[in-house]
Amino acid sequence: MEYPYACTIGLGSNTPDREAQIKDAIDHICDYLSRASVSTVYESPAINGKDAPYLNAVIHGLSPVGSPALISFLKEWERDKGRTESAPGEVPIDLDLVIFNSRILRPKDFERHYFNRGYRELLANGAFLIDN
Repeated sequence: MEYPYACTIGLGSNTPDREAQIKDAIDHICDYLSRASVSTVYESPAINGKDAPYLNAVIHGLSPVGSPALISFLKEWERDKGRTESAPGEVPIDLDLVIFNSRILRPKDFERHYFNRGYRELLANGAFLIDN
């Protein structure tokens, strides 16, 4: 089934199990979206320059729900995988809805290298043609 809402999600993890965290999140999100495209997984330095480097990826696809429900779906996964605010510097998994229905919801993330690398890769590979 095709869903009505185009979305682009940024993923990141910087814990020792970051490869498994990213892979599990990709599988979980791709099972939820239709026509999902996934960038390669790549390493990015922490923005603050002192925390462990991140693995990142970007997913673009079609969501069955509006943005508030999709954000809830992503944040619930983060909590289930151990994301808390009490452990600064360690991020088991970070899932952010950056673009929804051609609207940039998180401009700072949209401009950051950790999102842009995967976004540009998906753009070059034609992932956004599914929006039409």
